Amino acid sequence: MELEIESVSYTYPAGVEALRQVSLRILSGESLALVGQNGAGKTTLAKHLNGLLRPTQGWVRVGDWDTRQHSVAQLARRVGCVFQNPDDQLFKPTVLAEVMFGPKNLGWDSARVEEQAQAALRRVGLANAAGRHPYDLSPGERKRVALAAILAMDTPVIVLDEPTTGLDYPGVARVGEIVDELKQAGKTVITITHDIDFCAEHF
Repeated sequence: MELEIESVSYTYPAGVEALRQVSLRILSGESLALVGQNGAGKTTLAKHLNGLLRPTQGWVRVGDWDTRQHSVAQLARRVGCVFQNPDDQLFKPTVLAEVMFGPKNLGWDSARVEEQAQAALRRVGLANAAGRHPYDLSPGERKRVALAAILAMDTPVIVLDEPTTGLDYPGVARVGEIVDELKQAGKTVITITHDIDFCAEHF
C-alpha cells in the first residue's frame, strides 16, 4: 500500500505553520525513519497519514484513498499509529480489553479478535498481564500495550512515534525484533525517532 504526500502544508488553529509544501512517496513494504529536531513537524506529518489531521493545502493518499474523503475510523483499517505517550492511547480497564478494542471496531468475529489480541500480547511479552489494568503497569510496559493494540489490528502500515523512549535495553531489543518481523511480513513501517542507533539498525 503506497503512501503519497503531495505539497502538504499544515497550519495549526493558533497560527503555527508546522508543515510547508512537503512531498513524499513511501512505497509498499518500505521502512522509513523520520528524524529531526523537536518541533520540526514529524508527528504532525504522521498524523496526516491516519486522518487525525487534514492538510491545509495539498493532499495525502493511503493506497487509493484520499484521506480528505475518509474518516479516521476508515483509515484505521490501513494505518495503525502508536503514539509517543501511551497514556494518550490507553483507556480500557484491562490490558486484554485494550488490545481487543481496535480489532472489535474493525468488525471481526469475536474468536478472531481474541486470537489477534492474545498473539499481539505474546509478541510484546505481556501475555501474563492480560487481566491487569494498564495503569498498574510501568510506563515501558504501557508503551508495549499500546504497540500490541496496533499489532492486533494487522494494518498494512504501522507508524511508531518514538517507540524506544522510556524502554530499557530488553524492551528496545524486543521492539527492534518486532519492527524486523513487520518488515519481513511486507508491512510498511514508519518511525519517528531521536534514537539514532535504533534507526540505523532497523531503518
